[in-house]
Amino acid sequence: MIRRSWLFILIVLFALGCGSGQQPPGRGENPAGKVESGIIVGLQGEAAMKRAGWRDYAPAMFGAAFRRGDLLRLTAGRAVVACADLRLATVEAGVSGFPCQASQRPAIVFEGALLNPTRGDGAGDEFPRVISPRKTRLLNPRPLFRWQPVAAAKSYKVRLQGASWTAEAAGDALAYPDNAPALQPGVAYRLVVTAGDRSSNEEEGSGLGFSIIPADEARAVRDAEARIRGLGLTETPTALLIANVYATHGLYAEAIEGLERLREAQEPAVLRLLGDLYLSVGLNRQAEERYLAALAGSALAADLEGQAQAHHALGRIYDALGDRAAARRSLTDALARYERLGDASQAAEVKRILSAVEGTQPDAPPKP
Repeated sequence: MIRRSWLFILIVLFALGCGSGQQPPGRGENPAGKVESGIIVGLQGEAAMKRAGWRDYAPAMFGAAFRRGDLLRLTAGRAVVACADLRLATVEAGVSGFPCQASQRPAIVFEGALLNPTRGDGAGDEFPRVISPRKTRLLNPRPLFRWQPVAAAKSYKVRLQGASWTAEAAGDALAYPDNAPALQPGVAYRLVVTAGDRSSNEEEGSGLGFSIIPADEARAVRDAEARIRGLGLTETPTALLIANVYATHGLYAEAIEGLERLREAQEPAVLRLLGDLYLSVGLNRQAEERYLAALAGSALAADLEGQAQAHHALGRIYDALGDRAAARRSLTDALARYERLGDASQAAEVKRILSAVEGTQPDAPPKP
């Protein structure tokens, strides 16, 4: 989930009018206009994928992105792909290309690991760091507020900037009550939690608030969610698809909530998406934990691409945390796997980051 080719998401978000309140971070524009992609939500039999630009095939896994230009090889059984139009396409045994029809709908694959991790460790209990909602948009105008508990704190003062509301809480969570002022689209809110003389405002960085998405966009998201639930998939692929849709609309907090509620959330694709989402909201340590679990699962499954993606993300996290030695190790491991795949684009990106970590200049690009 670290690939660069799905920048179309940004264009869609601006077209939907995301300009007010907390916006999803931008990633630039895709001059091609649209990248057609889907997600593998079912696999039976032995499967391998060869992405455009790869030298050879590598194991294909549940939750992997499948985009136009890729090839999927099945020795037996079949694969099921969820397409951008929220329909399912079946791929039979043999070698097949992208199975989805062209669609005007936005891509359903979230590429959150393109975000730069926030500097700082996001850990410790010195002050009540806000866990949710932060750096996100919301569907639910009555969210659950959560924060990191402070040792020895017996109570917390909770205040919502942007609304005339304050409360006290004994624990580390509090639901926004029905009798509080209704939260409105177009308003920038920020949760402030205080324990004694320590406040969540001590966290450095910008964009730590949240906003409510406009009603028309909320209807579109709910419609997409209903269509996904109507596909008849089991719990994990359903939650994975809904989380991707939520995330492409900047609904990071609710995407996290949905995936964390899964009874069995050990699929590497689910864990990587959770890592991406935690990075999106600036929680490096939570992201690290999910990527490490995803890496372990990908190693057991001999999933070379999954390992490369996890090492790549971990390298960036450790760099942000100031652990250069760990960053070098993870990025070197990522580079080795991308080179084995023949993924020249991702290998070049990792080399660039590795050079910055090591304090050297990357090789100059070849002259045309």
